Amino acid sequence: MITSNTEEKEEEPKNPGDSIPFGGDLDDPSNLLPEIQERRIQRESVFPVSPLKPLHDFTDAVKSDIYEAIRLKLGFVFNHLFQVLNRSLPETDAWGTVTAIDFVGSWELVDWQQPTQGELFFHVQGRWDYGTTGPGSLGPDSLLSISTANIFDEYDPTFVLRNLYWEQGSEEAGWAFRIGKITPDAILNSSQHLNATTTFVTTAGTGSFTNAHADSGVGLAGVWYASDRFKILGLISDANGDRFNFGEIEQGDFYKAIEFSFKPFPKTAKSGFWKLNIWNNDGTKDNEPINGSTGIGGWGFFVKLEQELSDDGNLIGIVRYGRSFNGSALWRYLAGVNLLFYNPFGPDGLQNDLIGVAFNWAEPFNPGSRGESNVEVFYRFPLFPEVDVTFNYQSVINPAFDPTNGHASAFSFRIRSVF
Repeated sequence: MITSNTEEKEEEPKNPGDSIPFGGDLDDPSNLLPEIQERRIQRESVFPVSPLKPLHDFTDAVKSDIYEAIRLKLGFVFNHLFQVLNRSLPETDAWGTVTAIDFVGSWELVDWQQPTQGELFFHVQGRWDYGTTGPGSLGPDSLLSISTANIFDEYDPTFVLRNLYWEQGSEEAGWAFRIGKITPDAILNSSQHLNATTTFVTTAGTGSFTNAHADSGVGLAGVWYASDRFKILGLISDANGDRFNFGEIEQGDFYKAIEFSFKPFPKTAKSGFWKLNIWNNDGTKDNEPINGSTGIGGWGFFVKLEQELSDDGNLIGIVRYGRSFNGSALWRYLAGVNLLFYNPFGPDGLQNDLIGVAFNWAEPFNPGSRGESNVEVFYRFPLFPEVDVTFNYQSVINPAFDPTNGHASAFSFRIRSVF
């Protein structure tokens, strides 16, 4: 039986500093904190009381006291993914599991609650796989696929300081900038509807590896809002950036990008942008690959068309296409179509659930590889208040690095909770 928790939480008032001027990826710290706040006030679920309720209540109280005392906003996210393949290479694992956590904070220090509010953001990320093969490695290692899961692979060491930056400005101000240790692929080509912890799982379905993104490193990003429907974003960061340290910006190798964003047909206030991204990467100092870069200098472009297809904004269609040149990015081509349906069963059914369907095709740069297709379907719903579960199926067609295999299936189960 579907039930609703009658114990309501009041929504915390939003201030001008809460508006998100940069990308839509929910793993970006500037987006993750508002997403945690929004998820906390969604109370309907299959079971009305969560076994984590005492822990949620305790963390809520602690975070509220800290914010009132020093204006430091904190959030914590727990994600876990289990995945199994219906076939795998001899002497390789057919299943794997990984836990990924994010601890994020923002310290509001300048122009509090004003459009020009300035904040110091930090983001610590941890991932571990319990001694199994992580789902992020199952595709490449056990199936010779480009990937059946994004982000869900262990770290060594387990915890890293993924982001540490100053951000100031907002959409209301008409400008914003970010400087420090930043993550380019959480800013560029991004969408709140494409995220491995909340929607689709695959790398092709959530990433854009036709873009030779530098890894997390020292960089600067700025955005100018010409209007509420058009903005231009520029970014430069260390091409030798490394999430496990602060990179080697003194080498003088840079990743540069400019992104034009436009809302041609918005139907609701949460409408996403159409985006055109053009980038250039100088390559790494030793021509070794890192993140989306093969280590070789080159350029490319990426297009994302995101459109609300219903007046209430619950039906979302996304078309993506990317192309890279000079062998600079991991993939030569990427094309994808995503369809998402929020609250698919209407007001009489379970709220805050989501169905997603996607078709993606990608071709790596590697000699001897071929284009790989992936059909992905998922259903996400709130099992408990503040606890979401997702069932996911993938049909992997022509794994890119195995010419003898025409098809395989991957089944995934994901759980997510925010604090």
